[in-house]
Amino acid sequence: MSPVGNDLRVRCRQFPSLVNCCTLDWFDRWPEEALLYVSRAFLKDVSLPNDDVREGLARMCMLIHTSVEESADRFYDELRRRVYTTPKSYLDLISLYLNTLASKREEINANKDRLDNGLRKLEETNVQIADLKVSLAKAAPMLKEKEIVLAETLSKVSVDKAEADAKEAVVLKEKEVVEVALQEATVIKEDVESDLAAAQPELDRAKQAVAALKKEQVVEMANFPKPPDAVVLVMEPIMMLLGNKTDWDTTKKAMKDTTKFLESLKNFDVSTVKESKLKKIRNEYLSKPEFTYDYVKSKSTAAAGLCMWI
Repeated sequence: MSPVGNDLRVRCRQFPSLVNCCTLDWFDRWPEEALLYVSRAFLKDVSLPNDDVREGLARMCMLIHTSVEESADRFYDELRRRVYTTPKSYLDLISLYLNTLASKREEINANKDRLDNGLRKLEETNVQIADLKVSLAKAAPMLKEKEIVLAETLSKVSVDKAEADAKEAVVLKEKEVVEVALQEATVIKEDVESDLAAAQPELDRAKQAVAALKKEQVVEMANFPKPPDAVVLVMEPIMMLLGNKTDWDTTKKAMKDTTKFLESLKNFDVSTVKESKLKKIRNEYLSKPEFTYDYVKSKSTAAAGLCMWI
């Protein structure tokens, strides 16, 4: 029912009963005393320098609202167009001022805090610089003495170094050749031994796990119409390594030829697999908390052996 805009006019045309069958209650404008009372009530708890400023702001809100009403009447007299001012407009005016005042105060306080912090940092820096100047002044005589001693030492070292360089030149070439060869051999040996020591136990356990698999167990898994999640979790990376699709139909076909499937696992050459594929398997499968031998074994014994292999 707000008179603002065209909605009320359009509805009255569409539904004549709103005019013919309804009683219209007309409310007069708020008088200046009422407007002043409302603005005083809203500004009562606002922190301001003094009561004179508070009273001035209350009157300012009242004057703005009444001046808009007067301008709206003049606008209607000259152009025959209505511009409505309602009590809600007056309340919005006061709320706009209060929100703007709070926002600006917050902005000013933030700038003040930044300025205070900057000044404090400058003061601390000035104190530190003053202390450094005092320390440098005390250390200046000692530095001069050290420079004299250092110059004498460097002169002596230069003489000794010239003699040592003459002797070192005789054996330097042979020494460099021997050291380079020794370093290369040592690095290669350490890498090979480290890799072998780390991989051998895992490789042995994987071979044992596959060797312990029975054809009946693989056949049992291949006959699953809808396998458990643990079986899918193990078989998908196996099919990726074998270069097959990871869907269950392809997996079942691969396991139907049980002998060929087990032989492909026993004779699998992991060195032919790209690092990107291994990384994907580590991130998407082995990193899952349920990808453990004990968990998979609780769902399927055959899948547990394949879990050890993967």
